[in-house]
Amino acid sequence: MISHWIHRPWFRITLLFPALAIIFVGCGQSDRMESSASMDAPASGMEFEPRQRADADEEGGANLGAANGDGELPQPVNRKIVYNSTVRLVLKKTSLEDFETDIEGLIKKHKAYKSNGTFNRNQGENRSGTWVIRVPDDQYADFLDAVKALGVPEEVQENTKDVTAQYVDLEARIANQKRLEERILGVLDEVKGKISEVLQVEQQLARVRETIERLEGQMRVLKDKVTMATLTVHVREDKDYVPPQALSFGERIGDTWGKSIDALVAFGKGAVLFLVAIFPWLLIIVPPFYLLYRLLRRWITKLSVSNTPPVLAKEDKSA
Repeated sequence: MISHWIHRPWFRITLLFPALAIIFVGCGQSDRMESSASMDAPASGMEFEPRQRADADEEGGANLGAANGDGELPQPVNRKIVYNSTVRLVLKKTSLEDFETDIEGLIKKHKAYKSNGTFNRNQGENRSGTWVIRVPDDQYADFLDAVKALGVPEEVQENTKDVTAQYVDLEARIANQKRLEERILGVLDEVKGKISEVLQVEQQLARVRETIERLEGQMRVLKDKVTMATLTVHVREDKDYVPPQALSFGERIGDTWGKSIDALVAFGKGAVLFLVAIFPWLLIIVPPFYLLYRLLRRWITKLSVSNTPPVLAKEDKSA
């Protein structure tokens, strides 16, 4: 019965109307959505465009202010320099005692102090000494010039190291850790829960304070290096010292010959000292080895004789 009605033309047309209605409704909704989107787009553009323009105006104003001199220029950084220098002096006209008196006077005058000292006062040789002196950085240049005037400068090495970046980094890290310490203390005052929570906050506080102490220790060491320059002074006596000069070819030949003779003499002295040092050991070691050599030789001789086969006498051919 149902199949009979399905094959009727008017029944097909009746079913077609609801399908067309659904299609038209769907198209209308899509058009309304597109129209609403097109209406919202200008609105959103109207909302964002003033913000972009305001940001552009702010940037332009900032650039204009900087160009007109209204903006603040960055302050120059106070450079942190570490001075570590070495001076080698030859005392040609004065003695080591006189130099020691003069250097002590310079140390007091420039508010410095002697960090370390080593002296070689052997009589009969050219005496020498070494002073390690810490000088305030503002007195460093004057102190260095005064020290060089106490003798003949043989070598001067001035080393500087810029530690400004390290100094600023340590300051920033210490400040950040102290702010963190303050926040943790505020949290600790507000904690009213379990004891475990309080202990956990106190552990964090202990870690932060340990970090602050370590950073402050590094800062103290760095400040000491910056504020006090280090000067190492090597001094030796040499009454016959002559500053090195450019030698001619003949002088170079004579200098090379003299150095070769000195090396040969030094080698001969070393060989004699070696023989003198080893002679007592030879008196102890040689006799036992000689006796052992004699015994081994005699034993080898007996062994060879015992292993030699007997030789038969040849018959007399004349008989």
